[in-house]
Amino acid sequence: MVFSRKAEPVPAEAPAPQLRRMDRMGGVEKQHLHAVENAGPTTQSVIGNDLSIEGETITIRCKGSLKVLGNIQADLHSKELEVGKEAVIQGAIAAETVDVFGRVNGAIMGAHVVLHAGAEVEGDIHSHLLSIEQGASFDGRSRRVKDPSEIAPQLERTSLAPAPRLAEPQSRSPEPMVPTYTNTMGG
Repeated sequence: MVFSRKAEPVPAEAPAPQLRRMDRMGGVEKQHLHAVENAGPTTQSVIGNDLSIEGETITIRCKGSLKVLGNIQADLHSKELEVGKEAVIQGAIAAETVDVFGRVNGAIMGAHVVLHAGAEVEGDIHSHLLSIEQGASFDGRSRRVKDPSEIAPQLERTSLAPAPRLAEPQSRSPEPMVPTYTNTMGG
């Protein structure tokens, strides 16, 4: 018996990821990398099972597909989201499609939400289409949304507040960085 292998599609060539520039100081040639503009629609970002992201005010945004295998204590916004079997998410989820295989503690908002066998969800689900396989655990309320745009993920930051800056030198005498409590302690 003869086995043959199908030809695999060849990915499109990306532009050369380097630029060359002469260093003026030593006359040495150095390589400088530049960013690839768009990796394409088939890319998937992965948060591995050895990674833990924790924080009260953290929001993770992914413009494409995101697969979570680790421990996340944050809100997630993605176009497509897959929660792996060993993953634990504590926070709200918003995505167009959500596939849950692991554990979610928080609200899920998605146009199409699937709780696969073995999934554990504790929180409300707002979706246009909801599927719950036998063996999945769901403790919360579900609400059918007629217009999926009501629950669309926010893939871009909404507030453009400037990032916190380091202390700059001031012309007047600097005020103390640590508050003084001696004035408020009746003594």
